[in-house]
Amino acid sequence: MTTQAQSTQIQQLSLYAAAAATCADRYAKAFYPMIRDADEKMVCCVHGAEDMEHYISAAEVLRGLGVDLGSVVDRPISERGLYGADVLETTASWPERAVFSAVFERALLAQLRELARSTCAPIAKMAGSAVAREERHAAHGLELLRKACGVEEGRAQAQHAVRRIWPVALAAIEEGGPRQAFADAMRDELGALGLSVPE
Repeated sequence: MTTQAQSTQIQQLSLYAAAAATCADRYAKAFYPMIRDADEKMVCCVHGAEDMEHYISAAEVLRGLGVDLGSVVDRPISERGLYGADVLETTASWPERAVFSAVFERALLAQLRELARSTCAPIAKMAGSAVAREERHAAHGLELLRKACGVEEGRAQAQHAVRRIWPVALAAIEEGGPRQAFADAMRDELGALGLSVPE
């Protein structure tokens, strides 16, 4: 691997780590208090713990590559290096919680799949081990989103959330082919629910 290629992948893994820590925060601080159903509370706890585990694993890999993430988990979300992440500080509705996983965590899944193809073995191993969990997170979000879009008010709230979260979701993915493939897939999936994504 060239020095430039490794530098790019380290940057991408650092971004993913910050995003995973942010997901864990949102599950614990924003989503859990909104839930009244015991099963959904359990899902929230499990997914949040898995995201924090992903952060810890990514941070360990990065340390081995000479990068110290320092106090990322102690910083406000808006100061973690995620473009536009200030919108993630608040969650206005349950449909927005669904969009968070269906769109933002789906973006993280797309980035993980790219990192899993890395020629840097520690990066590839860490990313590959997290893919299946991130798939479950995104799939659960999409199922919640389908239910939310079953009523007009829920669909309107979901559309508002898509507009808010879309920019930070795109920013979490490497530019070029991976980002375009994600955007195309999301347009189709969200379009089937009567939702649209910003151009």
